[in-house]
Amino acid sequence: MADDEKPIKVSDFRMFTPDGELKPEYQDLETDSSDAVPAEAPKPEAAASAAPPPPEPEPEAAGAAASPGAAEPDFVDLVRSLATSAYAALGLLAEPGAPTARDLPGARRLIDWLSLLERKTRNNLSFAEQDLLTRALYELRMAYVEASGVAAAPPPR
Repeated sequence: MADDEKPIKVSDFRMFTPDGELKPEYQDLETDSSDAVPAEAPKPEAAASAAPPPPEPEPEAAGAAASPGAAEPDFVDLVRSLATSAYAALGLLAEPGAPTARDLPGARRLIDWLSLLERKTRNNLSFAEQDLLTRALYELRMAYVEASGVAAAPPPR
């Protein structure tokens, strides 16, 4: 190699090892913690044997509204709740045969909230969370356009 040439640095950015296992630096990027098998975190031998287990929280400190078997609310629950409320405001969740009540300004507000949530959480969501939010926003926006009658313009003559 000549003295004026710079060495070439090669970096391996693949997520998987040759054996098909996920590399340790990508363990925290798994798509959905409920579907995936949790990865074991490396434990320091000295600290793991000497550390006592963490104390259990007091029932009063956990909150009066939480029931013992209830799961913690998460981002997916928030998106589903806002999307369901928007569908209801668009009149799409009415009982068959019952009159439909539409609240287009309320639906628009809920869609705007989901849009704000999408902007503020950009690059901080797992793939599954981002996919759910993007799909919900797309479907709600299309349903809003259909419900508001904007797309039902008369054909040109």
